Amino acid sequence: MDMISKRRASRTMAVLFSAALLAACGGGDDDSPASAPAPAPAPGPAPAPSPATAFATPTGTTTTAQAGGIETYQYAENGAAQTAGTPAFAASAVSYGATLASAQSFAGAALRLYAPNNTAFNASGYTRMRIQLRSSTDALLLIKLQPTPVSADGCTATAEAVVSSTLSETVIDLNSTRFPLPGHCGSGTVLNTVRAGLLAVDVVNPASTAGAHDLAVGSISLEP
Repeated sequence: MDMISKRRASRTMAVLFSAALLAACGGGDDDSPASAPAPAPAPGPAPAPSPATAFATPTGTTTTAQAGGIETYQYAENGAAQTAGTPAFAASAVSYGATLASAQSFAGAALRLYAPNNTAFNASGYTRMRIQLRSSTDALLLIKLQPTPVSADGCTATAEAVVSSTLSETVIDLNSTRFPLPGHCGSGTVLNTVRAGLLAVDVVNPASTAGAHDLAVGSISLEP
């Protein structure tokens, strides 16, 4: 074989070797798309919130849908200066009020809504209260959680609620910060104790200026 033929044969072998090497390495440019990552699984549905438990839903001036009673009471420094009104029921709320002939150092008009079946209710597992309130005369109402038996002097866990003339729902955390003992009480029934045997919820208008003072209460419920 002459020199030219040997060179051609050598080049042919080099080309074949290069082709074999490319094939072994997967060839040249690979136009096949990269595998897409598997999609993340869709999150499951959020758990439904625990429903509130109805505590007292007025159906009239004396009863609730839960077979609990409704009572009224009032107090004043000078009882003779206070004239009690008449309870009324309208638009799913019970209302009550009293009129003061003169300013008092203390006074109040209140509605008391009892627990279902007028039986002490164990509210230890609940963390919030939902209560519908209204006053056409004053902006502040008190909410007293009554133990068994009822605290005659009002020294029991008590919260404050700012209200308007429109019946609106107020949500209050059931903790000792929101439900402390009233400032004038040296002792009384603290929140954790009253929650274990909640007999009634009192809503009080504590206004003590001369004139009419009213309040209204709609439904009361408790949330886990």
